[in-house]
Amino acid sequence: MAETLFKTEFGRLSDKDFRRLSAFIYETFGIFLPEKKHYLLQNRLIPRLRELGFHSYAQYVDYVLKQGKYGDEVFEMMNVVSTNKTEFFREKAHFDILRKELLPDFYGQSIVIWSAGCSSGEEVYTLAMIMAEEKAAGHISDFFLYGNDISKRILAKAVKAVYPLHEAAAIPPEYRKKYLLRSKDKTNPTIRIVPELRARTKFLWENLVSEKDTLPHNFQFVFCRNTLIYFDRKTQAKVVSRLIRHLIPGGYLIVGHSESLLYQLPPNVKAVKPTIYQKIK
Repeated sequence: MAETLFKTEFGRLSDKDFRRLSAFIYETFGIFLPEKKHYLLQNRLIPRLRELGFHSYAQYVDYVLKQGKYGDEVFEMMNVVSTNKTEFFREKAHFDILRKELLPDFYGQSIVIWSAGCSSGEEVYTLAMIMAEEKAAGHISDFFLYGNDISKRILAKAVKAVYPLHEAAAIPPEYRKKYLLRSKDKTNPTIRIVPELRARTKFLWENLVSEKDTLPHNFQFVFCRNTLIYFDRKTQAKVVSRLIRHLIPGGYLIVGHSESLLYQLPPNVKAVKPTIYQKIK
């Protein structure tokens, strides 16, 4: 396979080094990189090789593997290797179902939600806007949201909560007025989520396939959308079991529209809609 890759300034990522690094990523983070991702991985590593002054991919792979699972460079590598595609109100149907059909199960309660694989925070702040509206309507007493990701760089962006102005287009106009602050910089216009919503969020680095598990176990809702697709079935089953453990009885797990758990549902979970599952009481 390596012979078919375009040569970079660092040569090529050999088949051997691709297998070594992809095996390490799978073992550490559960992310499965098939052979067709060989060229993608080769290209995404270029900034790290330049930054560190390496002359070949083999040097870099040796460097990463010698550091072990949680060396500093492992986090830098995952910043460039991991995919962080997200947007406000992505797959909007889920939010409509949440508000109209699922949330009434918990009216009067303080709502706690986990966005697993939250990327740069757009999903978390979308949910925060919706929950703020539900609180203002008197449907819930309060709310708090957690988000985790394996990229420390992308989590820093989520905490800062500053986004390009054009990303606000997906946010309903009435929400923009209430929950966004607009910068005065006309050359680089941005928005920022208001402090009232930011104060009800917590972002943390957590690896969904590791034994470390620091999140609460009292969530009414867990969103894990477009994250499971990066795992093989064995790892998906492990991650889903973990997510379910964090739900209260009657709580809901929402996955992406391209994902399905029907072939591996835990015995204490039932499907209530496509991509929406409930922990049985």
